[in-house]
Amino acid sequence: PSPNKILSQSTFRTKLNIMVTPAKKNTVSVLESNPATTTKFEAFLGAITVSSFIVIWLSSAASPLILFISLREGYYKITAFIILITIIAYLPWKRGPISRCVQRFIDSNHPQYYNGVSIVFEGGEVPPSEHRQTFFAVHPHGAFCIGWALLFTCPTMHRVRFCFAPSLFASPFFRLFSRAVGKPGSAARPSMNAYLKNGEDCALPPGGFEEATLTSTSQDRVFIKKRYGFVRLCLKYGVAIRPVYVFGEGRLFSNVQGFWRNRLALNRFGIPTIIVWGRWFFPLLPKKGVKIYIVVGKPIILPKIENPTKEEVAVWHNKYIAELKRIYDEYKEDAYGADEGKVAKVEVW
Repeated sequence: PSPNKILSQSTFRTKLNIMVTPAKKNTVSVLESNPATTTKFEAFLGAITVSSFIVIWLSSAASPLILFISLREGYYKITAFIILITIIAYLPWKRGPISRCVQRFIDSNHPQYYNGVSIVFEGGEVPPSEHRQTFFAVHPHGAFCIGWALLFTCPTMHRVRFCFAPSLFASPFFRLFSRAVGKPGSAARPSMNAYLKNGEDCALPPGGFEEATLTSTSQDRVFIKKRYGFVRLCLKYGVAIRPVYVFGEGRLFSNVQGFWRNRLALNRFGIPTIIVWGRWFFPLLPKKGVKIYIVVGKPIILPKIENPTKEEVAVWHNKYIAELKRIYDEYKEDAYGADEGKVAKVEVW
């Protein structure tokens, strides 16, 4: 697409210095926030935005318990409120002016909280455009998927269906919020099959709870060695895969380290095992001074194989891991600076 066309879709974000500009060779930058021009009030709005996202995320996970307690203790106003939110969340409405205003507020203010946010696309292919069907695999998950959230509300990615954990997407609070600000979906296998079969672009953090558990402020990690499902699906429908790496994600929250075997075992049953904190005065707020640098890798073109064998899946899975590591090694100095970037390594679990 022409730069002018994309710029016209993002004019409300001029304070962030949003532009489509060449970065490295054959790359396109669609977001470049400048922390030097961010006012304290804008940073405050950014803090409100990201903390609201995290609170909604956590309250959604707790909503069944909240509903049970409200019924048991006779707090019927709370019960009625949850039921009303559930009805609105599941009604087949389409996004309108109110939803677009909420999305624009989040998209323009969220990046202001950090020490700079960049989103870079490799290969010169930036959606929306006349392009091949694509699956965006986002790493690392981090404690609360902050990079994922920045991509979710980015105008460039509005045609992409972002797939969330089925239990999270089923929660009325999170379902309503995500429908208001983007194009959400369920990561359940039947849903993923349906999206890809219908020709939709999809995004997913394949590392899941395990990758969240491995979050560290001092060591970058991805959990991908045993994640074959998304590669199998993309082979089945002939969908290109674009690896996405979010530099700085792991530095936003401290996380208790160790006991990996026990914690990862619990993750297999859908039980999160992160113990995280950000700012000292409000642990749910990410640490300040972190630069977020998101690289959307060039497409890996997969063949269409309706029933791929384990060997065929393994071949393309290995190619995916190699491409993800290439992205990390090629852009780590841009993200972390020359001195730190030279010694930075990513652990592949």
